[in-house]
Amino acid sequence: MTGKALEGQRAIVTGGSAGIGAAIACRFAGEGASIWAAGGSDEEGLRKTIDACAKAGVKAGGKCYDLAKAPQAASVVRDGAGFLGGVDILVNCAGARLIKPFLETTDEDVDLLFEVNAKAAYLASREAARLMVSQGGGRILMIGSIYGERGAKNFSLYCATKCSMHNLARAMAVELGPQGVRVNCLMPGLTVSDRVAKNLSRLGDEHVAQRKETIPNRRFGTPGEMADVALFLVSKPNDFMNGAMISSDGGWMAG
Repeated sequence: MTGKALEGQRAIVTGGSAGIGAAIACRFAGEGASIWAAGGSDEEGLRKTIDACAKAGVKAGGKCYDLAKAPQAASVVRDGAGFLGGVDILVNCAGARLIKPFLETTDEDVDLLFEVNAKAAYLASREAARLMVSQGGGRILMIGSIYGERGAKNFSLYCATKCSMHNLARAMAVELGPQGVRVNCLMPGLTVSDRVAKNLSRLGDEHVAQRKETIPNRRFGTPGEMADVALFLVSKPNDFMNGAMISSDGGWMAG
């Protein structure tokens, strides 16, 4: 058995410019997977991710896409499969977030979040699954959220769209499992990417301390920790898991 968990695998990762998506792409590359990373508007961030993956000695490339136009998600998979020579793993990590009272949300808000978080994930998964079924199998990982399982004030749209991802993963697992495609979902808790860190700094130390008090572990997660869980979820030793919702949230959902 090779010392690298994903040696020879071909992985497409959306949301690859920063945060959890970038960490997953780099972690998978370090374990031997070739990478196609799809970014959003942050071209510099995506380039850093691609360069870091290439330094691991694997084939790495990527491109920026506007998943507010969800059909581009299918292009992500087609481009990635063309670059990599196929696809064994798809990670749907790209996401949009909105913190706004339910009564103040606009139709444009609804369209944007469902386009990025729900429709794009659906279309990318469908495109990847068609390729995976034809080759005899593959793995699809949704990066959902703890807020896809529990409600939260001012998070109605985010909750609704992440819940859609979660149930899509379950439905795909049931339908595609007999054809060799495993589909699971990672539900991160509050994870401190650079963007989240900036948002927290604006809210102040008292707010941050209060948020940590709601987490049994008394701290936030890191993108690297989420990447470690993602690696396990798509790895061969975990081959029997299918249709699972796995939280990594410091115990928040257990409370």
